[in-house]
Amino acid sequence: MKKGIYLSAFTLMAACATIGTGMVPAAAASHKTSHTAAAPKLALAGHRTFWECSGKTTAILIVVNKLTLHPGDTLNMTFVVRNGAAAPCNYVAPYAGAAPGPTSTALQIGPCGSMGFEIQGSHHSNVWPGSKPFNCPALGFAQLQPNATVQGAGSWAQTRPSGSGRIPTGKYTLVVDGHFSFPLQIAQH
Repeated sequence: MKKGIYLSAFTLMAACATIGTGMVPAAAASHKTSHTAAAPKLALAGHRTFWECSGKTTAILIVVNKLTLHPGDTLNMTFVVRNGAAAPCNYVAPYAGAAPGPTSTALQIGPCGSMGFEIQGSHHSNVWPGSKPFNCPALGFAQLQPNATVQGAGSWAQTRPSGSGRIPTGKYTLVVDGHFSFPLQIAQH
């Protein structure tokens, strides 16, 4: 098994639940001193709109397994969304079978997922997924009940949008859901 941070769904939900109380999950906390810069975080949390769920009452936690990727490494991403409102709200999910029908509880992060992500190069240029079309499954609305959570996961194997190979080494930025940014380093070795 490769070294990395792997959090259970329970841990992620508990961490996400603390957002509404004003507490910061331990994985997302930073301890600054006047002598050192804060280390990049593997987890970011905040209140944001999630489809039709209001940003005022919707807490989102994003966790990645690493910020430096060596050849053969995969970037794993997990998200947890909590509806802190008194009423249910709608979000997009793939259908569990034939559309229309019940939606799946297995959510994804990516071009066809409930939450998107982008790898950006210098000057915020889109490195992945690029502009190629994706053949996505049928998607429909699902309800997120009050004080309930949903979670999803996705990954990226350092590939170019064409899938023809690894992107060049260098510094990049992972942007999840258009808001949560993580610095990435694609290492040579």
